[in-house]
Amino acid sequence: MFALTFTFPLGRYHATPWGRHVNEADVAWPPEPWRILRALVATYWRKGDRVRWSEDTLARLVDALAQDAPIYHLPPGVIHAHTRHYMPTPKMTLVFDAFAHLSKDEQIVAAWPELELDVELFDLAADLAEGLGYLGRAESWVECGTITDWNQDVANCHPVGQNGTAHGEIVRVLTPLSAQDYMVERTRLLEEVDDAERDRTAASGKRPPTPRALERARNKAFGPTLPDRLVEALMLDTADYQKYRWNRPPASREIVYTRPPLSPVPRRARIRATVDDRRQFTVARFLLAGRPRPRIEDAVKIGELMRLAALSKFGWEDKRPRAPSVISGRGSDGRPLRNGQHSHAFWLPEDADGDGWIDHITVYAEEGFDVSVREKLDRLTRLWVGGDDSGGEEGDKETGRQEWRLALEGFGRPEDFADTSRLFSCSDEWESVTPFLASGHLKKAGYEGEIHRLWKRRRVTSGSHTEPVQVEILRHIEIHGTLRRAVHFHRFRSRGREKQPDAQGALLRLSFNEPVTGPLALGYACHFGLGMFARPILDAKSEQ
Repeated sequence: MFALTFTFPLGRYHATPWGRHVNEADVAWPPEPWRILRALVATYWRKGDRVRWSEDTLARLVDALAQDAPIYHLPPGVIHAHTRHYMPTPKMTLVFDAFAHLSKDEQIVAAWPELELDVELFDLAADLAEGLGYLGRAESWVECGTITDWNQDVANCHPVGQNGTAHGEIVRVLTPLSAQDYMVERTRLLEEVDDAERDRTAASGKRPPTPRALERARNKAFGPTLPDRLVEALMLDTADYQKYRWNRPPASREIVYTRPPLSPVPRRARIRATVDDRRQFTVARFLLAGRPRPRIEDAVKIGELMRLAALSKFGWEDKRPRAPSVISGRGSDGRPLRNGQHSHAFWLPEDADGDGWIDHITVYAEEGFDVSVREKLDRLTRLWVGGDDSGGEEGDKETGRQEWRLALEGFGRPEDFADTSRLFSCSDEWESVTPFLASGHLKKAGYEGEIHRLWKRRRVTSGSHTEPVQVEILRHIEIHGTLRRAVHFHRFRSRGREKQPDAQGALLRLSFNEPVTGPLALGYACHFGLGMFARPILDAKSEQ
C-alpha cells in the first residue's frame, strides 16, 4: 500500500481538465494522476536533493506510480464554484476561474493499494511530497504527505468496474500509461511514420529513405513529444503537445472514474430553502463564449439549443423529459402548455455589447426557479452543434462542428439585470431585436391587431392595465452598423411541430401608455428568441 494525502490550506483546488478552456469553468476533480506525477517530477527538479537521488531513481518512482491507476477518498460536500474578473486587455475580456471549494481541514487521499515501494523509492516520494507547494494552478496551495497504512474501504472514487456497480458521477481522468505500455505505443507511432515515409519515397520512384531521413520524418511528425522514457514525457511542457496537435499526451490515457457529485451550491442554501423560494428568482443569466460566437440572426437556433441542454440535465424517460413544466414547457400529459400567462421558461439569446454576436443567454420564467431547478441550471457549461445539427449537453462529440462555453453570471429578478441588459429595461417604447411572427393567421388588422390580441392574453407582471397604443412597422434595424431586415433572420424552429402561418415576420416598434418592465417577447417561437423586444438604444442614452 502506498498513498499520498493532500490538504489545501486556502480551501480551494484550481485545475482545468486537459483540453478544456478556462472559461468553461470546469474543474479536474479528482486531481488527475497525470497532474500528480508531473507535480512530483517538477518538485524534484526545483527542490529535490539530486545528490542523494539520481534521475534514474526518479524514473523508477514514476514507473512504479504509473503502473496502476489510483483510487481516491474525496471529502463530501465539495462545492464547484468560480470567481470572475476582467483581464486588462483592450476589450476587457471576462475570465471565469473555476475551483473546487472544500474545508481547509479536509483530506484527499490518492492510494495505490497494490504498490509496495522499497525504502529508497519511499524516501524519495516522501521528500518530494513534503516539498510540494501547490497542485494545479499556483493559487492551489497544498500540503502533501505519504502513508502506507490506510483503510481502502473508505475510498469513494474508483475506476469504473473496479469496485462493482458504479455509483456517482462519471468523469474521465487523465492518467499516465505504464512504462511498458508507453514503450509499446511509442514504438507503434514511430513505425507508422517510418512506414509512411517509405511508402512516400516508393511512390515517387526514389530510393528507400536512409536512417537520417527517417529521423527527420519522425522529428517533423512528433518533435520532442515521444522521448525515450516515461519520466521525460511527464517533463514536457503542455505547449509542446499542443504544437504537434495532440488531443492528449501520447504517454497518457483516459480512465473513466465514478466520483461523489460536486455540489453547485453550498449545503446551507439547500437547508434554508423555503416554499416561497421558487418565487425569489425568475432570471438566470449566462455568459456565452467561444469562437466564433453565433450571430444574433440565429437567435432561435441558440434558444432551442439552450432548452435542450437544460432538459438533458434532468434526463429522459420514455423519450419524455423529466424536467418540471417550468423548464420543459409541457404538462403532465406531455403536451405543450397553453396558457396566456406564458409562465414557463423563455430562452432568450442576447447581444449585450451590440457587436452582432450573441454573448449572453437569459432564462426567464415568471413562475420562478426553485432550488432543484437552479442546481440543474448551474451545471450548464456548454452548448454544441453536431454534424447532424443536433446539440445540447448530450450526444456524440466526435461529430461536433461548433461548441460554445456557458458560465452562469447569476440568478435574480428582472430589476437586478436592468443596468446590464436592454431586455430587462423599464420603458414605454420597445423595439424589435428579432422579428415578430404572428402565432396565427394575420387578420385585416395586420401585425398591429396581432400584437393587441397577444397582449390581452399576456398577464402584465406589474399588475397594471398597460396597453400598446402604437405599433409601427420598421423597414430594418441596425446591428453593428449593418441594416438588417426580417428576412435576414432565421425564422423557423428546427424541432417543433407547431404550424407556422406567418413565415415572413416583421420588425416593430411598440409604444405603451405607461412604462413596461421587460423581458418582452411575443408571437411565434417567442420562448426561443423570436419576437424579442428591447429598449431602444437612443432611449437608453437619453437617460444617462
